[in-house]
Amino acid sequence: MSRRSELVSAAVETLPITVAVISDEGEILLTNRSWREFGPDDDPDDHVGVDYIAAATTDDDEHARRAVDGLERVIAGERETFAMEYPCHSPQEKRWFLMRANRFTVDGEVRASVIHLDITDRKLAELAAEESAEQLRAERRTLERVLERVDGLVRDVTDAVGAGTRDEIERRVCGHLVDVEPYEFAWIGRVDVTGGRIAPSEWGGRIDATVEDDLLLAPDGSHPAVRALETSEPQIVQGLERTASGGDRDWSTCVGADEAVRSMAALPLIHGEVTHGVVVVFATEPDAFEDREVLVLESLAGTIGTAVNAIETRRMLTSEAVVELEVAIEDPSLIVTTLARELEATVSYRGQTYDGDGTPLLYLYVGRTDGVADAAARVDGVTAVTVLSEREDGTLLELTLTDGLVTRLADHGAVIRRLDTDENVVDLTLEMPNSQSARSAFNLLDDRLNRVELISYQEIERPSRTPRDLAARLESTLTDRQLLALRKAYVSDYFEWPRAVSGEELAESMGITRSTFHQHLRSAQAKLLDELFDGDRVVGRQTE
Repeated sequence: MSRRSELVSAAVETLPITVAVISDEGEILLTNRSWREFGPDDDPDDHVGVDYIAAATTDDDEHARRAVDGLERVIAGERETFAMEYPCHSPQEKRWFLMRANRFTVDGEVRASVIHLDITDRKLAELAAEESAEQLRAERRTLERVLERVDGLVRDVTDAVGAGTRDEIERRVCGHLVDVEPYEFAWIGRVDVTGGRIAPSEWGGRIDATVEDDLLLAPDGSHPAVRALETSEPQIVQGLERTASGGDRDWSTCVGADEAVRSMAALPLIHGEVTHGVVVVFATEPDAFEDREVLVLESLAGTIGTAVNAIETRRMLTSEAVVELEVAIEDPSLIVTTLARELEATVSYRGQTYDGDGTPLLYLYVGRTDGVADAAARVDGVTAVTVLSEREDGTLLELTLTDGLVTRLADHGAVIRRLDTDENVVDLTLEMPNSQSARSAFNLLDDRLNRVELISYQEIERPSRTPRDLAARLESTLTDRQLLALRKAYVSDYFEWPRAVSGEELAESMGITRSTFHQHLRSAQAKLLDELFDGDRVVGRQTE
């Protein structure tokens, strides 16, 4: 054997691919080490002398038939080369190979080289890429389906929230929701605070169904609508199955539906920190509420909550009825409790306002005169303290706050009618525009404070001498500085005689001159009298 032949033989022997050389009759003439090692450990035969074509021929293997046909064409001279990919899986793993056959001659005799290259890594990468591409295509189809479903729904619901009453909003929203496939049934529930229930107020659908009975706001929050209210988050239930008995968890029956629904979504109707109710939507598809669709429905629920809040606010301004909530609070972290405990004195709420930057200012009357300002300055959440007036029996303080419970209550539409405390217990009376706001305010207190006890809850007629519409108009005409000057003067008993505080002291607390303070105060008083007696008579009055 020549040196060249030795080099070729050694190179073929060490190639990391299986190689065999066969004759024109299909007999194996030569194999390399990779070929021999590919077989079972107990059969290291090099297969020299075996009829490769006969061994590979089988009727029930399509890949084998293709390989034999291609190899025979190469040997016959019909083609110079043949290649194909084929699977060769074992019980332990999936494998793929590339077979390639090439024709050549040696001393005039036809030969063919057959190699098998392991392409498993490449094939797995291709399959993963194809799976990712299919996933993207599926997500695109899902997104297109979502857009098709909600096309027009957003506009319709937005139009519905322009209705004049809450009942009309709820009726139109339910109607628009069930006009969109695959939604089949929808209902909206309001919170009954006194009964601790969700009371369905409006419903509708394309299937014959009746709405849920009143749902208890149970601690376990078993119903999705209850959980949505308790968590302020959408609650989605997919893949529902109708139970034979219609048991406690059989949401699919929709309570009396002739056709079982397969999925449901419960979304809270929220504006700010106030929850006005819940909307529940049912569908006959088991996976109707995928993530993108939930985002759209969540946005619609927010729009409905905002519209309901606007209607309730408007009703509050025109109605005499309000909700009065009285609670007793035990929590040493409250500003009023901290002051009462440290000073061993009673503390009463006198009012709240905001400075020009929107910083909350709290007015408290402390039944003590010595050390009051220093004690207040040490309380967490208080950034500045101003003594507005001192009397024999106590001190009127203005506290600048970073934030606080009083501010949070105001966000819920609460008006503080009474807030008194000793060293342990705060007696708080709130006036709320409706039952939803009352429940939301009570939950705020209950979540943030150690112990909150509900003393009373009742709907009352607002005294006719409380002209909320007049107050709203007045505040809209006053500048921030005028309103601040007027409130400071009022809570400081500046209008009493003898005066407990001078105009110069109030001006100093605002960081302005005495003359500027009196200018703001006179302008505010003039606007107050104009609104009270004959606001249309005022023309061209200065606003600063």
